[in-house]
Amino acid sequence: MSARTYDPDLDDIRSMLVDVCRTIGTQGDFLVSGFGEARWPLDVPTDLPVFLEQLPAVLSAVRQGTGAGLDFYEQGIERTISFTPMGKLYLATCTSWTAWQAAPASMTIARADLEQMLQNASDAFMHALQHMTPALARHAWVRQWLAGAAV
Repeated sequence: MSARTYDPDLDDIRSMLVDVCRTIGTQGDFLVSGFGEARWPLDVPTDLPVFLEQLPAVLSAVRQGTGAGLDFYEQGIERTISFTPMGKLYLATCTSWTAWQAAPASMTIARADLEQMLQNASDAFMHALQHMTPALARHAWVRQWLAGAAV
């Protein structure tokens, strides 16, 4: 990935996430499955940044045992997964904004498993980022994003 200067007036963490995902787009997969679909039609350059921008906040909510949601809003996928805490479980409900409908629309997942799944996604992205461009991995915006600060 070539060096780029980010302008605080024009850019934020989303700019970085998009740049990194465009670079790694041909080198990896972004796999989400469930709700009756073995592999959602997602790609790294477009859909992964959307997921990543929300990841720290969702991970923080799950750690705290509160509700959260992931919005896959890009054209063609347009679905939301809402996570509702139920003790040691979470109820995951998928709402589609297209003709595709989730079947089943809801499923349960252990809170610990959901947290681990989200943490693994964060760790994998940070590993790739540190390998590609260590300086960017140390950028203040990346640190704030990892800490769950709003983008």
